[in-house]
Amino acid sequence: MNILIIAGGTGGHVYPALSIANEFKDDGNTIYWIGKKNSLEENIALSENFSFFPINAQGFLGKNFFAKISSIFFFFTALIRSFFLISIIKPDIIITTGGYLTLAPGLIGSLFCPLFIHEQNSVPGLTNRILHKRSKITFEAFPDTFNNLKNKVKCVGNPIREKIANISLINKSNETKFNILILGGSQGSKQINDILINILLTKKVPSHWSFIHQVGKLTSKKLKDAYIESGNEFIIEEFLENIAEAYQFCDIVISRSGAMTVSEICSVKKPSILLPLPWSSENHQYINAQYLKNRGAAEIIDSDVSNSIRLLELLIDLESDHNRLNSMAYSASKVFPQFASKNIYKSINESLTI
Repeated sequence: MNILIIAGGTGGHVYPALSIANEFKDDGNTIYWIGKKNSLEENIALSENFSFFPINAQGFLGKNFFAKISSIFFFFTALIRSFFLISIIKPDIIITTGGYLTLAPGLIGSLFCPLFIHEQNSVPGLTNRILHKRSKITFEAFPDTFNNLKNKVKCVGNPIREKIANISLINKSNETKFNILILGGSQGSKQINDILINILLTKKVPSHWSFIHQVGKLTSKKLKDAYIESGNEFIIEEFLENIAEAYQFCDIVISRSGAMTVSEICSVKKPSILLPLPWSSENHQYINAQYLKNRGAAEIIDSDVSNSIRLLELLIDLESDHNRLNSMAYSASKVFPQFASKNIYKSINESLTI
């Protein structure tokens, strides 16, 4: 079969799409990919030997008047280009993972072959809300994200990158360090950085605490100086090339609560302290975080420097309470269904035989 993947923008859309694409690739299908030119998805698609076709699109929500006019223009030109691309590719099925870029090709493609969509967040994005009406099956990571229109919604969790899904837990009974992994996301988080700076400079941090701090594009001399002054062992990286190893050796994760991040944390069975992005669309990061907290897998702290002491005290409490940490880790392992990409692959194939 010819499988068309439409995904782009951020890793949160691209990596789930890649996991699904590889399930079909491993079964001998031909993979085509529509995304943005000179992008993460183009680099990944070409490295996987998928045929890649670029398309232009601009976001609509949260833009000023002139930017919205521009996005509408790009949308209509994308509709025309999508028609020609799909005529060339002749896909047997189309799989999208949301984001504004997928709207035009998703709508056009649904006129010619079955459309399948996957939503990563607890609150669906605008594009997936629209495409849900055209999909054959809608896959969701969190239960009850969509109204089960025509009984076509399946809750499968989020497809996790293979190198993360396959990591093995290690015995840390003889470990004397308390290893803290801090994830700021690809763009970084100034708020999380400021919270850590405040803790490191104003409070005595236990000397056996060790930090791996992923800062994205917000590399900060002030943050590095604060770690040096604290005397604690630390690593600061813009991007963690071996994120699986960082997950494997940490005792707890401090992070934003984007859908893919919390899914990875749960997949690797780690307790977490989540600081939701305050201005995430429709407050979806807080809803994601609350879903984990309600299941005993995480704690939530508002992302504000005034909560620095609360974060430090919570870390101290959790480190000293091994039963609570172990309980959170066990609960994390039960939050989401496992083998999401395999279950999506299986459901799509079964739907095509009906």
